Amino acid sequence: MSYDLVGIGNALVDIEVQVSEDLVHTLEVTKGGMTLSTKDNQDAILARISNFTQKIVSGGSAANTIHGFSSLGGRGYYLGRVADDTFGKHYTDDMKDCGVGFPGPDSNTEGTGTCLILITPDSERTMLTHLGISSELHPDNVDATIVQHAKTVYIEGYLWTGEETRQAATKMADAARQAGVPVAFTLSDAFVVNTYKDSLIDFIRWKVDILFCNHVEAQAMTNKDNDEKAFAELKGMVDTLFMTRGAEGSWATNSQHAKIHIEPFQVKAVDTTGAGDLYAAGSLYGLIHNHGLKESAVLGSYCAAQVVTHLGGRMPAHSHTHVLKILELYPGA
Repeated sequence: MSYDLVGIGNALVDIEVQVSEDLVHTLEVTKGGMTLSTKDNQDAILARISNFTQKIVSGGSAANTIHGFSSLGGRGYYLGRVADDTFGKHYTDDMKDCGVGFPGPDSNTEGTGTCLILITPDSERTMLTHLGISSELHPDNVDATIVQHAKTVYIEGYLWTGEETRQAATKMADAARQAGVPVAFTLSDAFVVNTYKDSLIDFIRWKVDILFCNHVEAQAMTNKDNDEKAFAELKGMVDTLFMTRGAEGSWATNSQHAKIHIEPFQVKAVDTTGAGDLYAAGSLYGLIHNHGLKESAVLGSYCAAQVVTHLGGRMPAHSHTHVLKILELYPGA
């Protein structure tokens, strides 16, 4: 079977908990960012907040994007590793239930990666990630045949935290470019950018066609002190660029458009988990289905707005999935 969009990333089960600002402060982590953690550390934190309600869903940045893409009616495939344990079986069933192609659990009977997501009253999410078996994703897991028959591939920057996962990402990009398949990439997190900047710059310049980032990541990537300068520099590195700016909306550019500003859809934010992932989902759906740059960014903006209205990185069930209806709802239409 051929797919519209093939993604690769860390397959993680998200454990989401709404907590106080004070708790995040006492943990000495970067609020709003991602920190690599251990299972023991996650368990210790969970023990402190055992009386709080938890929501457990399959996640991972690129997985959220592929799921969102599928919600709009696209054919998606996701490559990531989970173990043959309770979390891994949950993850596999969830991906299959939403119509996303997935290789299924590994033979290992424990070790599915988990991401503890602490959500503060301002709707910001702070992530502590135990990669588990997802960190063992390697180049041999990449099926070049699936890649070569895709319309676009999508790679997450979190894969740069491991040598073999980075090599797997590079193999997917190389297979796509050899087949003339566009390569989309997301910077994922300022932590990733600041730690692996030189490698990311080379990868983006030579292997990426479509780049997604938020304004914090863009400034970190370019060492610029404002959005305009960062956007201008990144624009020179890729064919198509999307940069989200929170409540300020987003900017997009390609060879035909210097810069397009997209107004945000006004919603009440509950949890910002998955906002960038779903922005990529909508934008890629638009591009793959021959919509213009502005229309594609509008779809991305809508999907991002919808996902922040509830807990988790997946599109709410009540969201519109008819593209023309979404475009009619755009505040600038």
